[in-house]
Amino acid sequence: MPTTAKLYLGSTQIGGGSLASAVASGGTETTYTGDGSNGVAGQSYRVHSFTSSGSLTVSAAGFVDCLVVGAGGAGHAVQSGGGGAGGVLVATNSYLSEGSQTVVVGAGGGTMGTTVAGGAGSASRVGQYYGVGGGETVDRQNMSGQTFGGSGGGGSSGSKTGGTGMSGQGNDGGTGGTGNGGGGGGGAGAAGADGSSNVGGNGGAGIANSFTGSSVTYGGGGGGCGTPLSSGGSGGGGAGGYDTDGVNGTANTGGGGGGTINLGGAAEVGGAGGSGIVIIRYAI
Repeated sequence: MPTTAKLYLGSTQIGGGSLASAVASGGTETTYTGDGSNGVAGQSYRVHSFTSSGSLTVSAAGFVDCLVVGAGGAGHAVQSGGGGAGGVLVATNSYLSEGSQTVVVGAGGGTMGTTVAGGAGSASRVGQYYGVGGGETVDRQNMSGQTFGGSGGGGSSGSKTGGTGMSGQGNDGGTGGTGNGGGGGGGAGAAGADGSSNVGGNGGAGIANSFTGSSVTYGGGGGGCGTPLSSGGSGGGGAGGYDTDGVNGTANTGGGGGGTINLGGAAEVGGAGGSGIVIIRYAI
């Protein structure tokens, strides 16, 4: 069914008027009717949700709305900031060509339950639309990790600067505190908070999206290490630890993992990043 909308390339309008929706199959398919908050009131939509990699078969080329969320970065085990959230790309009135479109759902940085050295998240994509993986945090002794990403990882304690987020998909990580507090990982909707002395910064907030018919928040940054414990950002960010494990980012939200600090030779680990998600929606 045609839908009236404007077509943009970046911020430049390149078309408009009646745009024919694509017709496709693949992923988990659902339908809903818009109520004004989640689409045009009274308009029916078909949704294709991918929580793991697969393919979307487009039987009729046309226009769709895409939500592409990269995977979150991990926290570390040594005086660490929080992992950066995966980048969140919202592309409306986006063109998909006929044929099989590869869908990649990014894996979160690190390994759940064993993340000592962290790791950046990997990208998600469908066709030409990408959500960049989130930046990891690095421990205070090793500052060589990939802190930049969709959102930047939080800086480690000792006043280390947070990583840089990608414009249009995320935000920067917070700066670590002067003592044992790590900076919060950046979120899709807000930068991570700075640490303060031994207090960890909270993860940056994610952003809400209703392409499934219900409002869900994606792309929360992980909390930095410190005491009292920091919070992960809304949208799946994991809380930071302090002589306790950092909390993992929530699967299929792109949330960053929480950082932690080991005291007295303990074996605590940083939180792994949450995996990404790809959602395609169009009017029917």
